[in-house]
Amino acid sequence: MSRETEANIYSQAFIAELFDEMSQTYDRVNHITSLGFSSRWRNQCASHLAHRPDAVIFDLMTGMGECWPSLLPGLTSGHIVAIDFSAGMLSHAQARKTKLDTERVQIQQADVFANAFPEASADHIICTFGLKTLRPGQIAQLGVEIARLLKPGGTYSIVEISVPRVPLLRGLYLFYLKRVIPLMGQLFLGNPDNYRMLGVYTERFGDCSAAVERFRACGLSAMYHSYFFGCATGLTGKAPDSTTCDPARSQTTRLAASPVSMK
Repeated sequence: MSRETEANIYSQAFIAELFDEMSQTYDRVNHITSLGFSSRWRNQCASHLAHRPDAVIFDLMTGMGECWPSLLPGLTSGHIVAIDFSAGMLSHAQARKTKLDTERVQIQQADVFANAFPEASADHIICTFGLKTLRPGQIAQLGVEIARLLKPGGTYSIVEISVPRVPLLRGLYLFYLKRVIPLMGQLFLGNPDNYRMLGVYTERFGDCSAAVERFRACGLSAMYHSYFFGCATGLTGKAPDSTTCDPARSQTTRLAASPVSMK
């Protein structure tokens, strides 16, 4: 894909084109280059939900639906609503759904920030490896949207590739993300520039720690998690048990959702 200015790498059009192009090789490259850790981190992320058999689970920025095998075994009468705006990724998600031979997944091509789902429609929300492509203001907006979609007392779980805080490990990990993974992507006939962008997004994102206060400002509880020395981090929490919200928190939530906060 053509390289855009740094100011545009967070635009929906840029990210959709990036993942549409990577969709042909992403699954194989991601599994091999992560040495299986990506699957392990998805499983750990899903395990925090402890969902009921009849739960409705929203999978935001679902990609190829890689976390569904961690969710479906205990979902005997509920279903997953899988949301993404990348048509390329969703074509592979549809193939995964066919392979799993399940009717318990509903795939929707939609923008997480501009969807038509009603309030309090999800028992649980999961988001795996989608946070790094968001600007700080968009992360705050994601908190607002999760708070809107969750039923009272509903839970969420998020995991993202992150930058370790130990200096030596940080340097080695970033070298691997920004130099080695693009070469691996090229070996699988992918565009190395596309895979290089994953390292760029990860370095700018850092880790999930900054999202904690942003999500709490939206009325959600939030707990930070670190996986494998900080190579991935996560966020879990729940919506208030009651829809009642004090005026100060409501005002904070409105401010968090304001476009002015997107920097």
